Amino acid sequence: MSEQDTKSGGSSLDKALSLLQEVCVTPVPLRFAELVEKTDLPKATAHRTLTSLTEKGLIRFDEATQLYHPGYGLLELAHQAWSKIDVRDIAADQMKLLWNETGETIHLAVLDRGDVIYIDKLESQKSLRLFSAVGKKGPAYCTGVGKAMMAFLSEEQLAAAIKEQSFIKHTDTTLINEGMLRQDLIKIRDSKISLDLEEHEEGIQCAASVILNHRNEPIAALSITAPKFRVDDARFQHFQTLVKDACKKVSIRMGAMASN
Repeated sequence: MSEQDTKSGGSSLDKALSLLQEVCVTPVPLRFAELVEKTDLPKATAHRTLTSLTEKGLIRFDEATQLYHPGYGLLELAHQAWSKIDVRDIAADQMKLLWNETGETIHLAVLDRGDVIYIDKLESQKSLRLFSAVGKKGPAYCTGVGKAMMAFLSEEQLAAAIKEQSFIKHTDTTLINEGMLRQDLIKIRDSKISLDLEEHEEGIQCAASVILNHRNEPIAALSITAPKFRVDDARFQHFQTLVKDACKKVSIRMGAMASN
């Protein structure tokens, strides 16, 4: 391919992306003349490019109103892209930031049939021995990451997950029945902060939050875990803010709607 062909191809792509971006980001649908004006493209080029984008399903043209809308093909592309994204890669920088900020153990976990599976972990910079390990399963009802994800399940999914819980009493603060768990999950759903207050391991507490996907479904959770003796109330509150903010950033990257 010649240098001229390469430039031409790049130019054609730029034009297509310019039109696609205008159609997608505008608050109200635009007509052909408005798109030409906004992109400063020749009418013939704009028409040819819009026709191609429409044929590919990336743009939808309403004959009745003469307005251009985002095409349904964009949703299919987005779905295919999201299905190939590994949350470990997307969350890696936020995990490192949390680790650098706190010096404590950072977990990334997913929910599988009522169990928590740890899929990534950054060890504390200080001495700390924990139950968790990458690839290891744990209970959901008494862990910060588990409760963070359970709080955002549909009622049908939640009922199924609760049936899988043993409700074994590990410590004096373990939630030992469905009623106690559901009460906690209501608070977690409202605040997007899930706490493990020595519920699984004596002397160990964690602050966790949920990672949502483009359908606002829980796909993972992050947590900051530390021994109670070296984290006072103010610092633990700071952990909660940090992990919630980190999960919000990862969720947005995964296509979730930005919210508080």
